[in-house]
Amino acid sequence: MPRAGIAKYRQIGQDLAARIGRGEFRPGKPLPSQALLSREYGVTLMTLRQALGELEADGLIAQLPGRGTFVTPVPTLDLRSLNSLAEDLRAQGVELATVVLGHRLRALPAGVAGSLDRPRGEPALRLERLRRIGRRPAVHQVSWIPLPWSQALLDVDFEVASLYRSLEQRCQLAIVRATETLRARALSATIAAAVGRPAGQPVLVAERVTFDSRNVPIVHDLATIVDDSISILAQRAHRGTELSWAAQF
Repeated sequence: MPRAGIAKYRQIGQDLAARIGRGEFRPGKPLPSQALLSREYGVTLMTLRQALGELEADGLIAQLPGRGTFVTPVPTLDLRSLNSLAEDLRAQGVELATVVLGHRLRALPAGVAGSLDRPRGEPALRLERLRRIGRRPAVHQVSWIPLPWSQALLDVDFEVASLYRSLEQRCQLAIVRATETLRARALSATIAAAVGRPAGQPVLVAERVTFDSRNVPIVHDLATIVDDSISILAQRAHRGTELSWAAQF
């Protein structure tokens, strides 16, 4: 395993990440004790803890005081759910950090205006967010919210607040359904710069339009999945098919 020019703790972290990816250590299950791992890799506990700290920062493991070190549970997002991305993951014990990249009124572009049944160029709130699992960019998301609801959301801190909950609480909207389309795309140069990935690499793009109880479109979402550990799982049965997102670490 030794590689010239790479710190020992990083080599150990990379090897443990590969073992997690191969399924040697299963999601939700504990890693071997630190004492055992330090002996296996022939390093001090301090070096091993540096490696574990890197893995925890990347969202691959969780160190629980008094209990041990556990592989992060595999987050599964049910495409039938109207919960937000962060809410679905938080319910499974996975914290999704949000960085707001843009939050201001902009003119609706043609394609988005059509899906929201609004005139092109009408002012709307454009909310751009980067979702992270640990330090890893996972999802780049652009949400458009038209008038009159956009005005009520201009002062919301979306690094901690949910868009859907804000629409319900501030705008008294009942969110009842959504349509979602999934497409394979090449990563655009603009989003590549935001997420630190090479432009042109294949990504999965989910386009969602959300409707209220009057069947009025209230949100247009474009989510670009940039973490290649995230996939769609299909469970086929005699009476139908269930689809869900999953992240394989």
